[in-house]
Amino acid sequence: MSLYPIFLKLDGHKVLIVGGGLIAEQKIEAVLRSATDVTVISPQITPHIRLWAHQGRIKYQGVEFKPGMTHGYFLVISCTDSEETNRAVYKEAREFGALANAVDDPGYCDFYAPAVVSRGEFQIAISTGGNSPALSQRVRKELEEDFGPEYETWTEWLGRMRDVMRKVLPRTERRKELLMLLALCKPGKFSNQSIPGGNHGPLEKVRAGNETQAGIERASA
Repeated sequence: MSLYPIFLKLDGHKVLIVGGGLIAEQKIEAVLRSATDVTVISPQITPHIRLWAHQGRIKYQGVEFKPGMTHGYFLVISCTDSEETNRAVYKEAREFGALANAVDDPGYCDFYAPAVVSRGEFQIAISTGGNSPALSQRVRKELEEDFGPEYETWTEWLGRMRDVMRKVLPRTERRKELLMLLALCKPGKFSNQSIPGGNHGPLEKVRAGNETQAGIERASA
């Protein structure tokens, strides 16, 4: 069955991770990109997870999982070394209405965590539907070479330009085309230029309606 790809906003939602090993550490690191209310349940945890707990980035309960512990959570991930425990966590979380995932057990997952190329707000997620995480990781490494760290600031700049254009240009196909032309350009081509204000930035030339003068040319993409 085909999957529906989605990026979740976890801020304001409670997240539960059951498990404290290296896999749990990876899952915690991933959800902390968005979540601010994360609880970890495990008798033992890695030094890195313990550090997050000391920093106050996660809530930690050093106990074994018990029935009822998934109540009230929006997202639940179980990654203990016990398949039985992972499945029990998944089933209970589903009963309480949470999105749940038992790691490395495709039949007990509402979702799969993709391999992610992360450049700030610019993210690329790769999934094989749980068939081959190794392939996802290989593709991720290839994409990391194609989309380097510069895409983080480039995406931020494009966002600022979009906001500016929405204020100064009417909502027409012309505005949409200008935004598409900017997206075709390579990172850094305009990001070191001024944005609003003054008569020397590309915005003034966009206001004047001359995308060529603004440096937006299809050939330069």
